[in-house]
Amino acid sequence: MKFHTHPLMKYYETMPDGIKLLDVGALNFSQWKILKDTHPKIQHYGVDYCDPDEQIPAGYTFRNADLNKAPMPFDDDQFDIVIASHIIEHLEDPINFYSECMRVLKPGGTLYIEAPSEKSLKFSGMSFDYESFYSLSMYDDPTHTKRPWTPQSYYRLTRYFGCEPIKVGYIRSTLMRLLSPIIIPYARLTRNGYLLQKSIWLTYGWASYVFAKKGKDTKGAPTFFYYIPSNRNKK
Repeated sequence: MKFHTHPLMKYYETMPDGIKLLDVGALNFSQWKILKDTHPKIQHYGVDYCDPDEQIPAGYTFRNADLNKAPMPFDDDQFDIVIASHIIEHLEDPINFYSECMRVLKPGGTLYIEAPSEKSLKFSGMSFDYESFYSLSMYDDPTHTKRPWTPQSYYRLTRYFGCEPIKVGYIRSTLMRLLSPIIIPYARLTRNGYLLQKSIWLTYGWASYVFAKKGKDTKGAPTFFYYIPSNRNKK
């Protein structure tokens, strides 16, 4: 049973072929695997802190970089889309990371970020099936160094850089929310870690996301400027 369509998959349905895509955190080449049949002309690039266990696909450009210590190992204005799924929460300086993602995007390019939301703090940690590394709490992963991300925090950060927030939200499923009173107790009873993680994530919006667009006239890294909007309604 398919419980939902991930927002990135919806984006891929209308994404043109032949573009340049950067996957940040690319050890398993997940975006290449998803797109290799439907978008065979995409130029795939990836970066991660260590070498992948799998063979690098033909035509794929992979580079090593510890993004806590070094900038993104690509020139300015290179990519049509940058995807950073569950990466920003591992980094010491998320503001600089966001800037680096925007720097390597072409003017008018799209950034997708996904990370644990504030709802990931509401659950106790996984209490069984430790070897599978499933997460019910943000703190289940000891490499999560920083804060969770709300849709509002993505929106503000995008605006602070003078970029356009196209869409922000939580990743959840209406069908899973309806079935969760049955599925969550069943997953706990049967000690099914995968099903428990999936049901909690999609029921409560454990992860949040943003699609953001770099300005068409912006080259390199956009300038960060912290501000409070002046057009707020006053009571």
